[in-house]
Amino acid sequence: MFKKWLVVFTLLLSSQAYAYQRGEMLSAAAQQQLGLNPNRVSLIDFFAEWCVSCRAELPEVNQLVPSLHALGVDVVGVDVDEDVAAGIAFQQSLGLNFRVVNDAKQTLVDDFQPIGMPALYYIYQGQVLKVRYGAINHIGDVIMSDLKGMGLGQ
Repeated sequence: MFKKWLVVFTLLLSSQAYAYQRGEMLSAAAQQQLGLNPNRVSLIDFFAEWCVSCRAELPEVNQLVPSLHALGVDVVGVDVDEDVAAGIAFQQSLGLNFRVVNDAKQTLVDDFQPIGMPALYYIYQGQVLKVRYGAINHIGDVIMSDLKGMGLGQ
């Protein structure tokens, strides 16, 4: 339990100067670990079993996956739970139908340095297009609006 709070505390204290920002390129290691298709936009969604906002938002993101895929957008979850079994059980309880990378060793969270949970990153050809942190009401509408602003969707 202490480690969970330490991760939350660290995320809250992380400076935006260290977090990936719009226009920056992801490290080669992060791109490889995430297995991103450089020819499609990727929506990277950081979450954890202990994150209350994640529990609310993930089902909405999950519902969007078929529509996003049709637009050329891949969803990749990053579960930052240190207990992989708990993370997988959480993913299964939500019936997630997108690929999830289990980041129990915190390598991706250390690389991205998100300043809140959940954290969404829009990536294309390794470059950060947009970032959204924290709980967002009606995240599905927000995602679709973001994509429309990027020239994707109706």
